[in-house]
Amino acid sequence: MKKYLILQHPGHNRVYYNVAGELALAELTIACQRLDVTCEEIKVEEIAQVRYLSFSTEAAISDRDLEILSRLSFLFALFEVEKSGEKTCLLPIAPIAYEYVDSKISSLMKYAGKTNELFTKMMINVGLLSSDFNYNHHIQMLDPVAGRGTTLFEGAIYGFDVTGIEIESKSVHEATIFFKKYMETERYKHTAGQRQVSGQKKSEAVYMQEFEYARNKEAFKSDQLRKKLGIVNGNSQDAANYFKKNNFHLVVGDLPYGIAHGNKGAAKSTSITRNPSELLSLCLPQWYQVLKKGGVVVVAWNSFVVSRQKLSEIFAENGFEVFTEAPYDGFEHLVDRSIKRDIIVARKK
Repeated sequence: MKKYLILQHPGHNRVYYNVAGELALAELTIACQRLDVTCEEIKVEEIAQVRYLSFSTEAAISDRDLEILSRLSFLFALFEVEKSGEKTCLLPIAPIAYEYVDSKISSLMKYAGKTNELFTKMMINVGLLSSDFNYNHHIQMLDPVAGRGTTLFEGAIYGFDVTGIEIESKSVHEATIFFKKYMETERYKHTAGQRQVSGQKKSEAVYMQEFEYARNKEAFKSDQLRKKLGIVNGNSQDAANYFKKNNFHLVVGDLPYGIAHGNKGAAKSTSITRNPSELLSLCLPQWYQVLKKGGVVVVAWNSFVVSRQKLSEIFAENGFEVFTEAPYDGFEHLVDRSIKRDIIVARKK
């Protein structure tokens, strides 16, 4: 038997770190289901007062397995355990380098109500590992409630083509300016433009701010290496008007919390609702159309506002298969007195 330990990322804020062990355990359990080797004894373990995630396998992990494990949101270091007499030795295993854009991009922009980027990364991982697709596919990801772009930037780190929808023009402007400046500062070869995606009349026109970019001029010439990021200044319940059917592999979004920053812009917003259940009832038919078969929707929401059971029913009514069994029921955690955050994962059958 082989045994492996994962040291958790130290970059969580205090509140998030206190619950990160259980969240990481759920994410690791989902990841282990996609490995070539069979995993056993997946658990949180403390060694010499240091917390690890551990799992055992009958054979050594493959290079493909290492690619999956390297992308876990909580992974800081990976070790193979080796016994030498009464001593336990930890042999470090170098993770696979996968970042297309430096991971610092998500931590550079600061604003009130921003979700921890490691939690966002976890949502993306859980979504892809629960879908019919993998990291080697040319992944197209949609954030239908994009805000200022944290989820889009996390997708860009993975080298996905990412698109967002955001109803507040100020947020779209700030995300666009930030990404353009980042491209310039980091010297990526890129182009930036605006394209109309909907509307027959000028007064009804909906536009997407979009970028194409690559690490250098040579990579920019390649359809495989050139990446895309776009943000539509529009309403998520019109998603099927903006994009082709069966276009996206993943839909990942952090829904307005309703109590915290969810209400902040409600008075100025032209959206019909900020309530998670009402928003999903309006938007899921559209998301279903633009999502590929076997693709997955992952959304985070405040479970103080609406129950998991209620949201699961809304997803099921719109043709989705909701993952309800463990470990998918292990992501709920308290953020503060008014927010208990959870995620729901649903697949297009």
